[in-house]
Amino acid sequence: MKDIHQKLKAVRYCVAVGVIPYMEVLVRFSSQITDTPSDITDVDVLGIRPSCDSASHRIVFDCKTLNKMSPINRALWAKGLMELTSSDEAFVILTKAAPEGHRLAGNSLGVRLFTETLFDGFARSAAKDYSVPNSYIENLSAWQCLAEIPLKHPQLESFWKYLNSSAILETQGTQGLRSLMSNCKKIEGEFDPSKSSHRALFKLTLVQMCLYLSEMVRDFHNIFNPASDKLEFERILRYYIWGGKENYDLRQRLRIALQAAKGVSESEPFEFPSWEKFVELFRSFLDAPLLLGSVCLPLKDLAFREVCTPEKDLDRRLSQRLDSNDRIRQFVLATASYLIAATRLPKDFKDHINKDMGL
Repeated sequence: MKDIHQKLKAVRYCVAVGVIPYMEVLVRFSSQITDTPSDITDVDVLGIRPSCDSASHRIVFDCKTLNKMSPINRALWAKGLMELTSSDEAFVILTKAAPEGHRLAGNSLGVRLFTETLFDGFARSAAKDYSVPNSYIENLSAWQCLAEIPLKHPQLESFWKYLNSSAILETQGTQGLRSLMSNCKKIEGEFDPSKSSHRALFKLTLVQMCLYLSEMVRDFHNIFNPASDKLEFERILRYYIWGGKENYDLRQRLRIALQAAKGVSESEPFEFPSWEKFVELFRSFLDAPLLLGSVCLPLKDLAFREVCTPEKDLDRRLSQRLDSNDRIRQFVLATASYLIAATRLPKDFKDHINKDMGL
């Protein structure tokens, strides 16, 4: 990994301010005129603040220790990366100070130009926990261990690449959730709960699912009528997930046609995986619609803990995150139960999650 020292500073800052960090995110562009997506570049670190009382917020971190581009050119590059990844702001960490004019010009683009020293000072002023070991996510060896998953487990390579690129960059909750469930179905039977890296990958999948669901719950809550009966609630939720009644009806007709081609005259209605369980799960989130996003950071910390040596102080901090509100453990367990049921993942994963909730 290049420029790892700066990248870890960005990761540490993200954790300290409650933002979910992703390192070396592959940016792909899907074109209608090519058979496969094009790999454009990667984001050194991408931070995502989950949806809560406002929509999710994305921060691009550009870290380069060896680069001959001028500071303002780096800012222009970062601005383009912001647009491509639908991000809200960018931090560029430089080895040498940028001229004041470059920094002001960068600010006008939503790009902040820092030296490492200036970034450290800014981060300490933003969050006191920046200066101390704060989570397992800050562990370099854990990032390296997870990056080796495609090499050690080739059957999971495509899923890992999806989870570290397209899944992260998807900004539409409903589209992201449908894609995630589809990709989970493709690796049915490949997860092994006895392997620590597989348990970590399962929890990272849960993080992504909760990010999508937090966007959906916040959006859906604006149209939700608590007085509606179960059938009405299901109808609205069904159309919402599939992008409207027309899209749902089209998929239903396609399913009927495919079943008829196989000689099946009466087929089950087309529904989202484990529909009844999903309705129950989603309805439970609406009891606290602004708290689902708070699940993501402690859940990612738990994922990285799987590939680290446990430390008493880090476990204490992780426990504090789990205790930050009384819904986190409930939502983690409920989401894990649904994902396991809907994608037929090994039920042993739930036992590990239950154990984690005792921290």
